[in-house]
Amino acid sequence: MKYFDWPLLIIVLVISLFGVVCIFSATSTQVTETPANVIDMLATQPVTYSRLQLIWIGAGLVAMAFIIFFPYQLYERYANTIYAAQIILLSLTLLLAQAGRGGMTAFFNWGSDRGFQPSEMCKIAIIIALAKAFCVRVKPIMSIHDVIPLAIYVGIPMVLIVAQPDVGTALVYLAVFSVMVFVSGTSSKLIWGVIGVMVLLLIPLWYFMNNSGSDNFRFTRILMWLDPEAYPDEARQVINGQIAIGSGGILGKGIVSPGSFASLGYISDDHTDFIFAIVCESFGLVGGASLILAYILLIARLIVLAMRTKDPYGSYVIVGVMAMLLFHVVENIGMVIGLLPVTGIPLPFVSYGGSNMLTNMMGIGLVMNVVMRSRQHEQRQKTGTEKVVELKRV
Repeated sequence: MKYFDWPLLIIVLVISLFGVVCIFSATSTQVTETPANVIDMLATQPVTYSRLQLIWIGAGLVAMAFIIFFPYQLYERYANTIYAAQIILLSLTLLLAQAGRGGMTAFFNWGSDRGFQPSEMCKIAIIIALAKAFCVRVKPIMSIHDVIPLAIYVGIPMVLIVAQPDVGTALVYLAVFSVMVFVSGTSSKLIWGVIGVMVLLLIPLWYFMNNSGSDNFRFTRILMWLDPEAYPDEARQVINGQIAIGSGGILGKGIVSPGSFASLGYISDDHTDFIFAIVCESFGLVGGASLILAYILLIARLIVLAMRTKDPYGSYVIVGVMAMLLFHVVENIGMVIGLLPVTGIPLPFVSYGGSNMLTNMMGIGLVMNVVMRSRQHEQRQKTGTEKVVELKRV
C-alpha cells in the first residue's frame, strides 16, 4: 500500500462527493425561500438519488479494491478471454434485454426503475484487450494494413453496441482505440489519411440518415444541434440547460433556491446526462470552472502516470482509462453547452448512475493496480542494483 497513488484517489473522491451534492440539487423540489441551513434542506428535500449515489460510490470503491487485488499482469494474460466474454455479454444483452426508452436494448432491468448496462462494464474489457493487442506489436502502426486487424478487433463489439442501439458508448470505444493508435507512435500521414476517409464517409452517412424517415431521432439531434431554435420541442432540454447555465452567474443560486430550473423540472435528465447545467446553475461560473479544473488535474495525473510506467502493457492500460474519461468529460460538457450533439454520455463521477460509477471506479482501480505494482517492481530492481554495487565495492 505504500505505493498507492493517493493524489489520484483524492481527486476522484472530491469529484464524486461534489457530484452527490449536485444530484441533491438536481432532484430538489420547488421552494418559496431558501432553507436556513443544511439540516432543513435534508429534512424537506428528497435524498433518494443522492443517497443511492453514495451507495454506488461505496460499491465502486469495493470494485476498485477487487480490481487492485489481482496483479494486472493477470488481466494481460487473460485479455483474449476477457474480450470473448465481452462479446458474449453484449450479444446476450442484444438478444435478451428488454427495449427501454428510445427502443434501446442496452439494459437488464431489475426492480421497478433500475437497470444494469453491460456495455458500460465492457469499456474496461476493451481497454484490457486493446492494451494487450497494442503492446505485443513489434513496431508502430505505419500503414492501413496495420490498422485493419485492430479496427476489426474493436469493431466487433462496437457493432453489437450500435445495434442496441447505443451510439454514445460505441463512440467511447472509438475514442479509446484512436488515442491508443496515436500514442503507439503511428505516422502523421496515416492519421490525416484516416481523418480524411472518415470525413468522406460522413457524406453517405448524412444521406442515409436524412432519408431514413422522420422518426430518426439521431438525425434530429444533429439538426437541432446545428439550429436549436428551429426545433424548439426537441431542443428544449438543450435550450433550458443553457439558460440554467447562464442564470447561475458567477457564484450560482445555491443548491436549493426558489425558481431554479432544477427544482422546477425544466431540464430532463438533469441528474444524469445534463448534470453540468445544474452544476453551473447551483454554483455558477466558479463551480463549473472548478469542476473542469478538477477533471484537468485528473487527466493530467493519468498522463503523468502513463509516462512514468515502463511496462508497455501497463502504460497502454492507463492511456485507455484516460481516453475513456477524457471523452466522457469533453462530450458531456460539450453537448450541455451546445458545442457538440447530444449523445447521452454521462459526466464521470458526477452524473447519477451505478453502471457508470462502477465502470469509472474499476478503471481507476486498473490504473492503481499498474502504478502500485510497477513502483514496487522498480523499487525492487533499484534495491537489487544497490546491493550488487555494494557487494562489488566489498
